[in-house]
Amino acid sequence: MANRRNLAFQCIDRKNDPNCIRRMPSSSLTSPQSMYCIVIIKVLTMQPTDSLSRDTVAVADTLAAMITREQFATSSWHQDGYINPSDPTMITADDRKKLVDWCYLFVDHFQLSRAVASAMNMVDQFLSITSTSISNSADANAVRAVSDEALRDQSKFQLLTVTALYVAIKINERVALSSDLFVEVCSRAYTVEEIEDMERVLLSGLSWRCHTPTTHQVGLSILSLILPYVDIPEASWGFIIDEMKYLIELAVLDYYFSTQRTSTVALAAIYNAIGNMRSKGHRERLKDFLSVIMECFDFDHSKQITGVRRKLQLLVAKQREMVLRGGSEDERSATPPIDA
Repeated sequence: MANRRNLAFQCIDRKNDPNCIRRMPSSSLTSPQSMYCIVIIKVLTMQPTDSLSRDTVAVADTLAAMITREQFATSSWHQDGYINPSDPTMITADDRKKLVDWCYLFVDHFQLSRAVASAMNMVDQFLSITSTSISNSADANAVRAVSDEALRDQSKFQLLTVTALYVAIKINERVALSSDLFVEVCSRAYTVEEIEDMERVLLSGLSWRCHTPTTHQVGLSILSLILPYVDIPEASWGFIIDEMKYLIELAVLDYYFSTQRTSTVALAAIYNAIGNMRSKGHRERLKDFLSVIMECFDFDHSKQITGVRRKLQLLVAKQREMVLRGGSEDERSATPPIDA
């Protein structure tokens, strides 16, 4: 068996492994030529604001539910996060970052889009929860045992993350990847049984609440509430949405942001995206309505959001510095997530 601490990514060509991907029956598929035309038409006709909802009543209700669920989830977390930098026996924030980077490499290869944030949300929640929040004592013991081991064993932490990505793809993507494919991608460092056993423990630890709203979803909801009241060009909306998405994806890499509420990170990303706009008038109008929305929902205090904004700005500056030095972290490589 391959060294578990050298979990190397191997590019698996879909054409060579058709059985690893569950597909719709061929009779139900549109011909490649027709599908290509449909995609081109959609790309040409879609506007940036098409990703936002115009039903503000429904969005407001959804956002309120998201925040309530968020508060319920964080109430059972360890106060100071799950990584203790002063404990040399524990995994580190850098270990987590390497695995997140590997997850992005994986989804980029398979042209998936929404799984990484969801997967790391599950990992962070699982390692942050206290066993007292699990009703079944037998389940609580199993969860606590796996959580404790994952926090101190890099191989187990990798298995947990790989499993969370496997689950997140099943939940969020239109294509489901089999556990056999994950075994091959992991160079057989883990077996199908280990991945599926970890899946059961992970879901039990999360009380099967694995479809929690992501930071990006919260951010889109907030922007949807602003949309009817701010008249700016589609190009400006496109900039805000793209910039917000970039900042949120960047934040997934950094452990600090996993210790914050998703709505706080979403607001910080939106504020920073607005701050990067060229038009002063657009910036002021957007910030005015964003302030109104903050008063209508149970978000974190503005001081907390400001602190997260600064952390996000530092992260962007660090990323730019790496790009200038020729070592961009966005250039995903097939290196092992955690060094031996």
